[in-house]
Amino acid sequence: MEKLGCVLELMFGNILFGEQVGGHIVQKEQLEELNKLGLQCYVNNQAGDAIKYFKQALKVCPRADIYNNLGLVYLNDGDYAKAINSFKSALSVDASYLPSFYNLGVTFHYAKVYDVAAEIFEEILKSSDGLEKDIILSANNDLACALNRKGDVAQAIKILQAALVIDDKFVKAYANLGNIYCGKGMFEEAKAEFDKAIAIDDKCAAAYNGLGVIDVENGKFDSAEKFFDKALEVDRACTAAEVNKSILKKFREKQN
Repeated sequence: MEKLGCVLELMFGNILFGEQVGGHIVQKEQLEELNKLGLQCYVNNQAGDAIKYFKQALKVCPRADIYNNLGLVYLNDGDYAKAINSFKSALSVDASYLPSFYNLGVTFHYAKVYDVAAEIFEEILKSSDGLEKDIILSANNDLACALNRKGDVAQAIKILQAALVIDDKFVKAYANLGNIYCGKGMFEEAKAEFDKAIAIDDKCAAAYNGLGVIDVENGKFDSAEKFFDKALEVDRACTAAEVNKSILKKFREKQN
């Protein structure tokens, strides 16, 4: 059978915006209206219109938060080069603007430039004094994802375990630990982590998908299919479960 997948999950960036005039005299009402229209288009998956409005807003005032919003549209659209340029533009306006620095790391990860992604998350954690706990946890999680992709699995595990010392209810760390163990063929350890994730959040699609992968490895195909279905029930966007279910279905059809 084709190998089934457990995909480590990043803590994907959110659009963050606020007052950042930076000495410019702006037509504030026009600027905020353009930014608002861009956000509405982004939420409605109208990427082209969102880009248009954010670019118009940037002509009024080159604000870091609007560059960040523009970068996230490009990131969601898979245009990593333009996303990187937008986040870098935000940082050229305000070098301390954390959302864009963080989203830059996420973009490099999706672009498979894992070394750079890891360096960015490490830099964020080095200056973690004063950061909110959620940001610290997210940076640890995403650093672990980048390290795992680089092949530094042992360090990725240590980072996730360290995150759980900070917050033992951090569901994504349990799920990602399970995914790493699953990838190493350590299925008992993986199951324990997936079970912990579900005990905290019974809508953790990654954990249900992981349990399905384990059942496939153990030849429990009916149970595996139920886990993949459960993953898709709680999160229709869980592509790993959708792909795994399709692979399992094709395999079983060949067996009959």
